[in-house]
Amino acid sequence: MFRSQLLWRLYAGYVVIIVIFTLIVGTLVSRQVTENGLAEIHQSLAVRSEFLAEIAKQALRDDLAATKDELRSEDNYKQSTVKASGESLQETLLRLGKDTGSRLTVIADDGRVVADSKEFPENMNNHAQRPEIIESSSVGSSTISRYSQTLQQQMVYRAQVVVDDDKAIGFVRSSLPLTTIDQKLAQLRLVVLFAAIIAALAALLLGLYFAKRFSDPLSKMTEIAEAISQGDYDKRISVSRRDEIGQLADAFNRMAKSSLLRMEEITNERNRLAMIFAGMVEGVIAVDQQQKIVHINQAAGKLLGLSMPHCMNQLIWEQVRIQEINTVLEQAMQTQEVVKSQFRRPTEGEDLLVDIYVAVLRNVADETIGAVVVLHDISELDRLERVRRDFVANASHELKTPITVIRGLAETILDDEDMDAGIRHSFTEKIHAQSIRLSKLVTDLMTLSRLESVQGEQDSQLIDLGEVVRRSINSFRQVCQDKQLTMKLELASDKQVLIPGDIQGISQLVDNLIDNAVKYTPEGGLVSISLVSSKDSAELVVEDSGIGIGYQYQQRVFERFYRVDKARSRELGGTGLGLSIVKNIAEQHAGSVSLKSEPGVGSTFTVIIPL
Repeated sequence: MFRSQLLWRLYAGYVVIIVIFTLIVGTLVSRQVTENGLAEIHQSLAVRSEFLAEIAKQALRDDLAATKDELRSEDNYKQSTVKASGESLQETLLRLGKDTGSRLTVIADDGRVVADSKEFPENMNNHAQRPEIIESSSVGSSTISRYSQTLQQQMVYRAQVVVDDDKAIGFVRSSLPLTTIDQKLAQLRLVVLFAAIIAALAALLLGLYFAKRFSDPLSKMTEIAEAISQGDYDKRISVSRRDEIGQLADAFNRMAKSSLLRMEEITNERNRLAMIFAGMVEGVIAVDQQQKIVHINQAAGKLLGLSMPHCMNQLIWEQVRIQEINTVLEQAMQTQEVVKSQFRRPTEGEDLLVDIYVAVLRNVADETIGAVVVLHDISELDRLERVRRDFVANASHELKTPITVIRGLAETILDDEDMDAGIRHSFTEKIHAQSIRLSKLVTDLMTLSRLESVQGEQDSQLIDLGEVVRRSINSFRQVCQDKQLTMKLELASDKQVLIPGDIQGISQLVDNLIDNAVKYTPEGGLVSISLVSSKDSAELVVEDSGIGIGYQYQQRVFERFYRVDKARSRELGGTGLGLSIVKNIAEQHAGSVSLKSEPGVGSTFTVIIPL
């Protein structure tokens, strides 16, 4: 409740001001009270002196008359001091002095003490040379503070001339001990001090209240500002006042609400960008001016082989050991332009070919704050380009070979009209064989083109895969007998294996696999075909005991026009497109094809098609 540093700083200021003000006011009031007290005491002494002058006037007349008649005996003197009431002046002064607490003295014009409230006159010296008597004889009255030899203490004396018929006949004097005056003044100062303490305490309490009332909203604002700095934008200040502090609190609440909305917008935008970056196939790396990584998406981490959480806020050239990236990044930061480059990164499989684009990042003041590196993996495009070039070259070569043979044989027949009938017949058969090969090659190319095009999609229907396999086996039965091959069919159950798909495509897939197995299995070999169905898919396995395929070639046998043994393939009448067609048909049916093979042992092709 009272832990706020601001509260105690404000309160400390209030305390200092109140203490200084109290000291100043207390000092001034104490001084004024002292002056007023002294004035009252002096006034009181003056009043007593006036009163005493009236009482002593008759005695002084008598004393003056006795002096003239030279009646100076002690008895006469004592009788002259008797008042009308029957009480002597000495007794009167003793009584009045006791009642008032002051010393009263009546002095003749020659300085003799006529009566005194503290001492008998005969025991007192002549007072003609007392300072107060001397001064009052000149100006009529005087007030003096001095040490009393009679009472042995400091006294304040008020002396006044007693006038009778405009003639000074003596003096009266009233006095008080300074100790008595100091006691009275001390009492007044104590009252002032007590009042000052009460006022100061009240002021301190009020100061604490107002300081707390002033500091609480500011402390709350500080607390909320701290919460906002830590990402909590939901806290608000309760506004119950309409002064500047209330207006500030209300403005702070509006600022917090606005900050919340803006932070939500920034967070949504950041999340949207993060999702975009995460979903991008291109790798994106953002660096600051020191080339420290501030953002990297999964694609970039995968392309560069980086561990994303550990490379954040690290220097890019420490994490990425690819010279091309560091070079183009430096170039872009220096030239402030977009820089492009390319690099190859070796992997366990084929090398990655990556395009690099680097552009600088600027803030609203058009100051460079970093750079963004975009990595585009063009390995597949490069591979497809190579495949395209190979396809064009291979297709041209494959088409050119039978055309050249046909043209050469035809020209020979045309040029030699006397050619032997047997030779002519042989040439004609070769032309026919090459035309068949050319027709088959064109058919396979058209099939492959149809499968790879959107327009080549067929309406789906349920196909009995077992029946398709049986028909294909029957079509190759004569070839197997000629080569003395054993063909075996294994079905997991007697139930139909129904798959959705294109009957023409599935039939060609099965035919191509069995044809491939029969062609590359030597005489007396075994071709085994099995069909297994599960809840989710159908699995067709074609296994042969043929020549097999080396591991280094197994990934490429599904490429167009690729042959492991080109001479043997052409000799057997292959176009180099059969397995590529198989792969495309399987993928068109959301399936896959795989190969396991060992040279000299045989090959196993497995096709899996979802049900």
